[in-house]
Amino acid sequence: MPRLIPSTLVAALALGGALHAAHADTLKSEAEVRTLADKVMAQAGAGRTDDAYGLLSPYALVDIRAMENARTNARSSRMAIEALVGNSVGYEFIRSEKVGESLIKLTYIEKTERQAIPWQFIFYKAPTGWAVSTFSNGADVDTLFDH
Repeated sequence: MPRLIPSTLVAALALGGALHAAHADTLKSEAEVRTLADKVMAQAGAGRTDDAYGLLSPYALVDIRAMENARTNARSSRMAIEALVGNSVGYEFIRSEKVGESLIKLTYIEKTERQAIPWQFIFYKAPTGWAVSTFSNGADVDTLFDH
């Protein structure tokens, strides 16, 4: 399958940037983690990618500049994406995976008129609570079948 989404949309945020964990808001439980991810995906599924990123920002363990750069890239790529795959028409939860007691990965798809866009979130349980360690979205639907 050809890549349908410009690489500028792919927002893989990792702990390679300067951390600001002391300033990140945290979530108290795994249920709150899922609730946040569902809210993010409700925005994405409505075509409001900028709002989706905005919901994640307070909980990000990465440098806020990295998050804002990803948000800006997603904002500027949105029209090109819609031209390729159509408008967003919803989202679907795919799976939750937990590794040990400190990492949870949630996988979703943003549904569009012609293509599914995978979104993946990894939450880390810091001493103060759960926060976003990394997240990504992009065109590689094959990653959904790696199990």
